[in-house]
Amino acid sequence: MKNGNFSEEDIENSKNYMVSGIKTVADEQDSEMTYYFGQEISGKLTDFEEYINKINSVTKQEIQEIANNISINTIYFLKN
Repeated sequence: MKNGNFSEEDIENSKNYMVSGIKTVADEQDSEMTYYFGQEISGKLTDFEEYINKINSVTKQEIQEIANNISINTIYFLKN
């Protein structure tokens, strides 16, 4: 991701997946309560429509900028 090795289609697919997940939150009362509880704790109230708009406005350049500021902290090895 740091090198931009992903397409606009990848971005759109990811956005669609995230938006779909957000839309299902309102379908279940427990999920909706958890969402708004998290919003209250963070001190920022973002309704679903605004959240979806923010997701849809993300650009490839922004993704690359974030990727360049992330580094691996911990690696887990799973074995039987």
